Amino acid sequence: MKKSYAKKLLSILIIRQNLIIDLTKEIGMQKKEASEIVDFALQLNEKFPKNYLQLKNEIKAYIIINMLSLVTKFNN
Repeated sequence: MKKSYAKKLLSILIIRQNLIIDLTKEIGMQKKEASEIVDFALQLNEKFPKNYLQLKNEIKAYIIINMLSLVTKFNN
């Protein structure tokens, strides 16, 4: 049982690092900001998404929605 938990934890850490790297490249975020957003997103999920791309797309959508809301807020 400890091995399966360790494997799951290791896979989550690897996915986390890959997400941070992808977000910094694709969106141009700083690594620290991407790290905070990824950690926040992983805490919100009760169950892990089906695949890496789905999780990455959900995080990118969250970022874009928040950016658009800030832009529209300050344009008024």
